[in-house]
Amino acid sequence: MAVKLILASPVVIGIFLILTGVFLYIRRTKLGYHTTGVITGVNKLTARRAKVKMNMESPVVRYTVKGKEYNCPADKYQVEGVSTFKKGQKIEIRVNRKNPRIFNPVTKGAVFEPFFIFGGVFIILAYAVIYVRYF
Repeated sequence: MAVKLILASPVVIGIFLILTGVFLYIRRTKLGYHTTGVITGVNKLTARRAKVKMNMESPVVRYTVKGKEYNCPADKYQVEGVSTFKKGQKIEIRVNRKNPRIFNPVTKGAVFEPFFIFGGVFIILAYAVIYVRYF
């Protein structure tokens, strides 16, 4: 019984990786209202992380959700230089359904989700090949 449980662990790990990748993809793309806003300014912040001084920035965006206009800063700050936020620039954002004043810029081309999904598929296929070959 214990041997069968140990032999099934790669399948469980593979399924867990696939479900994690799918969950992260859905969370990034489907949750919240997607809209386009215009950057009206950039908030700056200096923070210390692990004794390192970092300059952080957050765009202030004007956008419309359900016919109501909002002008507020992004929910989270990003390290300066990761993204370029310029006044007057259009930006894709994902707005929280419960509180439309909370939003985050949409990240395009996230590569870690396919790694989770294909990693899980690879583990399951490799296990199947090994099981057929040796058992």
